[in-house]
Amino acid sequence: MTSLEIIEQGIPPEGAQGILILWPSTGGNARSFRIRDSELIDYRLRLIRFNPPSHGDSTGTYDPKTAITLLNEYLKKQNYIGKPLYGIGHSGGGAALLLYAKQVQFQKLFLLSPILNSVKSLEFLYESKSIEEFSRLLLLPNISDDDSLNKQILETLSTSHWLETGKVNHLSFPVKNTRIQVGSLAEFLQNLFLPGFQVENYDFEKRTDITIFLPAKDKWFPKEYTSEFAKRNHIRLVEILEAPDHFFSQSWLSVWKQIKSIGWKTKESSPT
Repeated sequence: MTSLEIIEQGIPPEGAQGILILWPSTGGNARSFRIRDSELIDYRLRLIRFNPPSHGDSTGTYDPKTAITLLNEYLKKQNYIGKPLYGIGHSGGGAALLLYAKQVQFQKLFLLSPILNSVKSLEFLYESKSIEEFSRLLLLPNISDDDSLNKQILETLSTSHWLETGKVNHLSFPVKNTRIQVGSLAEFLQNLFLPGFQVENYDFEKRTDITIFLPAKDKWFPKEYTSEFAKRNHIRLVEILEAPDHFFSQSWLSVWKQIKSIGWKTKESSPT
């Protein structure tokens, strides 16, 4: 049974001129983005902080397709579908919003380093010898790396062999730490990476004004791939030079400032 944590703030629904959906990175928390109520009221926005399954206080095991369905059901229940929709998505959350934008009309999307291809992301982590950053997000807390379960996680993910064989059933145990909570780590890996998901070229520019933000450096996804995707799809690309990594550490307010400068009303012209 999945229990969702969805937090609303800002202008009351009846007075909202737009619904802003915030989808965090895989393993992230929608609570962590600093947006003041006073700003939302100024812009007449209702903010929906969406923590999909495995994120924040939401239970269940994360799967992008299921999460999109759950969000869509919630928005329908709240009578938000049909109102002007805006979205902010980080990493895997950015990719999920792009996928969701094929189903519903968004006015604008603001995406922080979206993972456009989940398998390519892991391959890039292996190539850059940064896979341990990913592995450590999945460890059981308060026990050593030599504990049998953590040892299995680190050893399995230390090479890309599991991506080729698909053999992760030995990781069918629950993990709950400050980043994720899953009933089965194997199911989590299967949902995201076996075979994985990717955002394909689509006529986004005819439906949605999209801005992609990139940090100065990114170990989690190749910036060149994102730049080429943006160019092909006529998507606005903004580099946040003060952002040191994929997580935009200490630089969210710079991104938020850029988002506010682009604005909330739909532009008549296509993004450049």
